[in-house]
Amino acid sequence: MGVSETNFALNLSYGGKYIQDTGNSTDQLDAFYMQYMCNGIALPIISVLGVIGNILTMMVLWRKEMQSTTILFLCALVVTDTGIIIVACVALTPYSISLFHPELWYYKDVIYPNLYTGVFFLIMSIQQCNVWITVSVSVERYIAICHPFRAQKICTRKKTYITLIVITVTSIAYNIPRLFATMAQKPCPDPGPEVPAGHECFLLVTTAFGENFFYTKVYSVWMYASIIYIIPLSVLTVLNILIIMELMRMRARRAGMNIQDDQEANLSLVLVLIVVVFILCQTPGLFAQFDFLFNNVMMIKWLAVSNILFVANSSVNFLIYTLVGQKFRRVLLGVLKNVFGRKILSDVSRNSSRQSNGLELNHRQYAPVNSETHVEHLEKVRLND
Repeated sequence: MGVSETNFALNLSYGGKYIQDTGNSTDQLDAFYMQYMCNGIALPIISVLGVIGNILTMMVLWRKEMQSTTILFLCALVVTDTGIIIVACVALTPYSISLFHPELWYYKDVIYPNLYTGVFFLIMSIQQCNVWITVSVSVERYIAICHPFRAQKICTRKKTYITLIVITVTSIAYNIPRLFATMAQKPCPDPGPEVPAGHECFLLVTTAFGENFFYTKVYSVWMYASIIYIIPLSVLTVLNILIIMELMRMRARRAGMNIQDDQEANLSLVLVLIVVVFILCQTPGLFAQFDFLFNNVMMIKWLAVSNILFVANSSVNFLIYTLVGQKFRRVLLGVLKNVFGRKILSDVSRNSSRQSNGLELNHRQYAPVNSETHVEHLEKVRLND
């Protein structure tokens, strides 16, 4: 498996050998320790916070008042973001920890080799969906901001659904060859001392298909780098420069803007920030596609950083929505009030009832409740009638 296939790879080949098998030098152990700290400790923390933020984002974006073609793209984006976080954490964290904890040999030597091919296919498909959904929503925002009179005809819900379906199907179909590039093989030629006697272990190996020139160089390096990094990042850069220029012109003539224009500008600003973060977090992964830039030790360290940034990119959008998105922040507060407000009000009411000790609230003052005052009140009502 080529080092350039993905910044998610753990069993990496470099110069015909797996990186993990190229020696036990101090530099290499330091590199694996860095991988352990990033993937085994930092990544789970980021993942938990990211999933919580994405759940809150889903609760807001799927509200009726948030419906638009842009929001449909953002809903799909948050779903793929959550998928990336979960799959990355499940795939990377246990393996990285097992490298320093021999008692977890069963995951490293049995579970991981058997799950790797399927998980690798899944994460690559989700990543491709995520990238091109980001491109699609940028195109939609460009049309809405720079060509507003055409937006009604071009940016429809039907076309949005079609775009999302095409992206999903294309991403899955494109990554099918990855299912045939690796396989689990048993028994291990050299099981470690942590493997108990009599227990079988598996070795993740590259198949003949995974070793041919087209797969290792054309498909895994140049096509992958172009489809996931070069083309999308170039398109996003150009589109967002154009959007920013138009937003600046809109701000210059702000006095003539109506509420709808202001909302469109704010939504576009949110998207611009999301794309900027996307570009910053994805760029290190682009450099990881070219193994001639790094030696094997530096590659391990670079991938550890790339993995953190890759997952962080899928975890921070909630902060951008909350800090910059005016409507998102307003709807979020409403959702939180609906979820927690009733409970808080119920608790306050219950506590007030307990503390009142038979006092009845009458406008701004409390009056003691007893049978005599109640009878006198009923008598006055009867006389008035």
